[in-house]
Amino acid sequence: MADDDPFADLGETLEDEPDDEPQDTDDASESEGDEETPSQEPVERQNPMTDSAFSYEAAKQRPFYAREATIEDFDSWLKYELERELNQQGYQNIVVREMTDALLRTVVEEDLVDEVAERFEQARESASSESNE
Repeated sequence: MADDDPFADLGETLEDEPDDEPQDTDDASESEGDEETPSQEPVERQNPMTDSAFSYEAAKQRPFYAREATIEDFDSWLKYELERELNQQGYQNIVVREMTDALLRTVVEEDLVDEVAERFEQARESASSESNE
């Protein structure tokens, strides 16, 4: 019944094209960040303004099921609000996986259960009132 699952081949597609990985063509910046450790092995120093917090390989993609309008609003907010704000703060090479990770951590760490539950209830009530009309 894999034909019934529209996301059955999602993993294969994503492995072929990592679309949120920034393209870094400046090889000179890599050597500038090297630092010697006591064992004399070079360690690349991370620059928080330009280097991502974690690699594409460290990310786990999960499908989210939401209404098209909600996804469009989310994508717009992510690109035109959050990414713009981060860019204005001086961050470069901003990738979707980092913004999504920060968003999910915020929901969990700020304990937004009541707010999320309220939105859930609002959607249920709205759907119920629309079906009664």
